[in-house]
Amino acid sequence: MTFPDADGQPQPITPAQAISADDTPISTMCSEAPAESAADRASAYGRYISSAAWQTSPARLAELEASGHRCRLCFASRREARLEVHHRTYRNFRCELAEDLTTLCHPCHLGVTGMERFRKYARSPFKPPPPTPAAPPPPALFDYRTPLEI
Repeated sequence: MTFPDADGQPQPITPAQAISADDTPISTMCSEAPAESAADRASAYGRYISSAAWQTSPARLAELEASGHRCRLCFASRREARLEVHHRTYRNFRCELAEDLTTLCHPCHLGVTGMERFRKYARSPFKPPPPTPAAPPPPALFDYRTPLEI
């Protein structure tokens, strides 16, 4: 399975790469079959984020605790906004460390994700085609020139 790292570059994730804080391999959480297409990756990501494994992840809970259950950008509490835990990198996907994550409120999470996507696609070798010129404006309904100018 591949997910973008902090720079937006795809990084394959394999169970062999997953190492816990005490340098022991983590095989149970990281043992999902590789996803083939972008749709498969998005589906696998969505399943994981909504799973009990993510909701009770020690790294996720440690990040929430370290942030004081507040957004790291605007300091909104969970009473003021919905808090979400953002993956700063997908290098350790499913085997996250607390330093791989950041607590953000929903509006800040949308902003950060949008900014990361903008940076990723700005570096892309594939540029969108130049804009096509618009049709010429329709002729004016009235000619406001004076009779002497005509």
